[in-house]
Amino acid sequence: MKRMLPLRTLLVDDSPEFLGRLEKWLMNHPDFEIVGKASSGLEAVKEVSVLRPDLVLMDVAMPLMNGYEATASIKEGAHRPMVILISFFDRRETCEDRDSKADAFLKKDSLYRDLLPTVARLFPQQRRQKESNL
Repeated sequence: MKRMLPLRTLLVDDSPEFLGRLEKWLMNHPDFEIVGKASSGLEAVKEVSVLRPDLVLMDVAMPLMNGYEATASIKEGAHRPMVILISFFDRRETCEDRDSKADAFLKKDSLYRDLLPTVARLFPQQRRQKESNL
């Protein structure tokens, strides 16, 4: 059976340290291809239209445009990738999640445990290795 192409992934967070750690971790997983990084929601919206990623991993709290606003704008655009919002806070504690257009929400403290199963659920057509083999 032909191997599926890796998911073209855009990483968005205003912390360069967090972006670096996440990029390094994802580079160890062949199902992901990091096509770009952005440090604000506004920049993410621009990058999605140019890079046309399959997946956007985006922080909620960012300058210029937060993750909720950026997700809504991205989902109104011509190219509509899957968007996973990430935050240190539980989304039930934020008032904005009620109208979120995101496809999933993950807490940063469990991101590395929950990301692969979440992506497998969002992209069922992708052939995924079991987490225990990674």
